[in-house]
Amino acid sequence: PPKAVLQGVTDRKEPKMPKNTDPTPAETTEKPKQTRPAKSAAMSPQTEAGDNAKYLAHSLKLMELPKIDTDDPEALQARIVEYFNLCRNDDMKPSAAGLALSLHVERQTLWRWKHETDKPEKCDTVKRAYQVLDVLMNDYMQNGKINPVSGIFLMKNNLGYTDKQEVIVTPKKTLDGD
Repeated sequence: PPKAVLQGVTDRKEPKMPKNTDPTPAETTEKPKQTRPAKSAAMSPQTEAGDNAKYLAHSLKLMELPKIDTDDPEALQARIVEYFNLCRNDDMKPSAAGLALSLHVERQTLWRWKHETDKPEKCDTVKRAYQVLDVLMNDYMQNGKINPVSGIFLMKNNLGYTDKQEVIVTPKKTLDGD
């Protein structure tokens, strides 16, 4: 480009803005209004370089496991143990979704198997797996190894936990006029 064009671009002066006459927060005695609480380190995602690759590699291992006959109690038990061992070896937190992926079923199917009464062996095997997940989640929560909000969400959605509030109603007047 011609030198004059470049010179015009570089020599351009920024318009002057009026100075702010408001006192800075340091000049006032009032603290600036905080619109939301500051995030603690525990509430922020703690991801590091390579985390996503690690999570994806683990999920792909689960997806590539060969299908098994889930109606065979021994095969089902062996796969559940294999799943937990893979999680241990890959240093990954086990989950209901991960267990379902290793069994080539949906998470909702796994939940249904946990409640099937017409197949007691399958039901008991899946219940034991859920008990392991429950114990692990409690350990993670008690030892600060998982974000509390995430832990509560996962426990409610995957392990059947609920929030309950007991309300006791006492009438001020009885119906018979006493």
